[in-house]
Amino acid sequence: MKNRPAFLSSLLVAPLLAGLAAPVVARAQVSTNMDALPDASPEEPASQPVQRSHAAAPVHHDTTPPPPPTPPGYTRVPSIPAEAPKPAVITPPDFPVVLHPPVPAAVVQPEKDSNSQTEPLQPDALRILFDTNRTTMNAATIEAIRHYAEEMAPQTETRFVLRSYAAVPGNDISMPRRLALSRALAVRSLLIQAGIATTRIYPIAQGRPDSTDTAPADRLDILPEANPAPSDDSEQGNAAP
Repeated sequence: MKNRPAFLSSLLVAPLLAGLAAPVVARAQVSTNMDALPDASPEEPASQPVQRSHAAAPVHHDTTPPPPPTPPGYTRVPSIPAEAPKPAVITPPDFPVVLHPPVPAAVVQPEKDSNSQTEPLQPDALRILFDTNRTTMNAATIEAIRHYAEEMAPQTETRFVLRSYAAVPGNDISMPRRLALSRALAVRSLLIQAGIATTRIYPIAQGRPDSTDTAPADRLDILPEANPAPSDDSEQGNAAP
């Protein structure tokens, strides 16, 4: 055990001494003999010059119009159709529509005890006089109204205003107007039966006449007048006189 450190020392020193005793490695010196090289390098193919074509490349023109600019606040402009949409065709109903015929004019019967009469007015007007507080007419009055209507019916551009008055004792306001309206409707029926269209007749129940009116109180005046000119204002064109 005393010789152990000496043994370990010999193991460490032995490799070092072996390295020092190894022969020195000679380094090879390489030299280049220029005379041994070939006189010229092998011929290389000559490079071909690149031929450039001076023809201009075809330019493609875009025929599509540019999109419209996008308005501020929007991200996409909606596409606009080239044509307007075709109108919708509404087919008529399959079931027949029942049309009611116009109501015929009421038949006016003459009264023998009536003292009604007619008076011509200018121009082309006619006045009918009634008994007080009555609406009936005798045969002569009815025939005179029909004869007048048959003569005026061909004048299609003429309309007829029926201004009816009635005098009733007392202060009642509605009763004179109702009596005047009944007389106007009776005369209207006679005009319709003679061939005058209902759209050309305008009954107006004036009722009790004014205090300054000097004409007979129980009367009805048939006043023809020309139709008004067409107007865009519906209220003005269809207003009753």
